[in-house]
Amino acid sequence: MSSDPIEILFLIDYFHRTGGTEQHLAQLIRGLSGLGFRCTVVAFDMGRNPLLEGLRAQGVPVIHLPVGREYVPNALVQAWRLAALIRRNRYDIVQTYHQKADTYGALTARLAGARHLISSKRDTGELRKPLHVFLNRRLRGLFDGFIMTADAVRTAVVARDGLPEDRVTTIHNGVDTTRFAPPTPAQREEARARLGFAPDDFVVGMVAGFRPEKNHDVFFDGLARAAPAMPSLRVLAVGAGELLEGYRDTLKTTPLGSRIVFSGAVADVVPYLWAMDVGCLTPGSNEGFSNAVIEQMATGLPMIVTDVGGNAEAVADGVTGVVIAPQDAAALAAALSRLRGDSRVRAAMAEASRRRVDERFSLDQMCAAHARLYRVLARPAAGPRG
Repeated sequence: MSSDPIEILFLIDYFHRTGGTEQHLAQLIRGLSGLGFRCTVVAFDMGRNPLLEGLRAQGVPVIHLPVGREYVPNALVQAWRLAALIRRNRYDIVQTYHQKADTYGALTARLAGARHLISSKRDTGELRKPLHVFLNRRLRGLFDGFIMTADAVRTAVVARDGLPEDRVTTIHNGVDTTRFAPPTPAQREEARARLGFAPDDFVVGMVAGFRPEKNHDVFFDGLARAAPAMPSLRVLAVGAGELLEGYRDTLKTTPLGSRIVFSGAVADVVPYLWAMDVGCLTPGSNEGFSNAVIEQMATGLPMIVTDVGGNAEAVADGVTGVVIAPQDAAALAAALSRLRGDSRVRAAMAEASRRRVDERFSLDQMCAAHARLYRVLARPAAGPRG
């Protein structure tokens, strides 16, 4: 049997921020490098990014093929370049991320003779346009497999895109449990002091980009409902995005305004997690399997999350936190009141959160699951699809 590494080409629409998909891909590539795989990344839209710089430092080829609209002459030029790259390197597997890679990229790869194609579906797909759904259904036969980040994502995408169940695999995201670890008392004290929180403050945080689908309205509404009965309540909102300044301006004149710390973009989220007592995530739709949630769980935080996407698969309701209905700010306030009022429940959930990540959502487990799927596809007996 050949000992040559399995060659994988990852196609991704954009790689110009450090969002969940970008972090996932960088972590996956790092993990695969020690498991007998050699990886290359092609991005259609690329910007300066520490994750990309880290991949390049590890010797991973990172290639920018600037594809804007798919129906202009430049797209044909970039398709020719992509096809030439695939023919020259004869990758064992091409894996796609996001809509353009799933259609334009996958079709180009198959026409260029790609041996095996996999699509990675990162969310439930509510934000896709009707044209995208149409194209996904028509081009589903190009793919040998589909990776879903959660069973909830699997159910939604299989129904919407009409995917064959026997080609679908659920692989949850993983977290670096060494980097994301519960703080020591000194680390916690330092993290809170740096942000201006007192030792006895009750700090509730949310780590999410300020984008419409993250639904910060419910987060802040629930906090505002809980605040009058919680003089020690403090809020830590971690993340940047197009809606950040609007929330800053709106909330600064409210009773909640003096209790909020907005971090903006941060290079390292860990010290912010160490300052929290409870973590939240309140999307209303189109969630996948949140890296932010399992990162907070790994640092020993009880979580309050809405039942959207894979949130209820990450957070065990009543064990590692509380799962509430989407758009239910009153339920969020009630959950906060319960956790604030019972430190023993909070401590038990914190321990259970870390244990659940260790058992189910480690980075090693995620990489190993991908490696098993890749080896099944790339084994000689499988051969290329007709």
